[in-house]
Amino acid sequence: MAVKLDLLPSNVYVLTFVGEGEHRFTPQSIPEIMAALDQVEADPNARALVTTGEGKFYSNGLSLSLEDRGSNANMQLIDQFHGLLKRMLIYPIPTVAAVNGHAVAGGCMLALAHDYRFMRADRGFMFLSEIDIKLPFSPGMNAVIRCKLPIMTYHKAMLSAFRYTGKTAVEAGMVHASPSDAQSTYQEALKLAKGLASRNFDRVVYQTIKKQMFKAELQDLEILATLEPIVGPSKL
Repeated sequence: MAVKLDLLPSNVYVLTFVGEGEHRFTPQSIPEIMAALDQVEADPNARALVTTGEGKFYSNGLSLSLEDRGSNANMQLIDQFHGLLKRMLIYPIPTVAAVNGHAVAGGCMLALAHDYRFMRADRGFMFLSEIDIKLPFSPGMNAVIRCKLPIMTYHKAMLSAFRYTGKTAVEAGMVHASPSDAQSTYQEALKLAKGLASRNFDRVVYQTIKKQMFKAELQDLEILATLEPIVGPSKL
């Protein structure tokens, strides 16, 4: 995954996952995303952030080795991803995900960690594939998903890997709106971001409120990915 960062005249930054690939999170791509978030946060005029992708995928999740689930490389990548989720969950300016295509597993989680989500209606699925790939959720992942979804949607998404379209994601409370296609999804996300940016929220207050809202989730995201449930497949 490569990333591109653009600043719009409205003091809204747009972070794009570029290219036609799956935009997977790797030990190389996560630091690139974090560096882009650093750049936005370092700009005192930044008022809101939109993330989106190019091609068929918003993100297909983490690039994990499913053959050696308990490897140090896997554990380190999950810990890196925890840091990204934590960063997005309490980012000090409004965040809006414009889901342009498939948002799977970690890609779905990152979208959920935003303040607001839009997903195109004409193609793409948003879902949690872990039950199918036989990989339990870490406590931090579970916490982010749980705090962002209605309880019935949380159960269904976690335990069945149900594939939500834009329309069904709106009905399930997973996304806020589902415009017709990728371009209109981006435009609607940008419209909301510009409106939020115009209010010029105090960053310290905005982030403090988020830290209060997600206090328990932040604690779970601090748990290192070394627990038994994440190390290997079920013994049943």
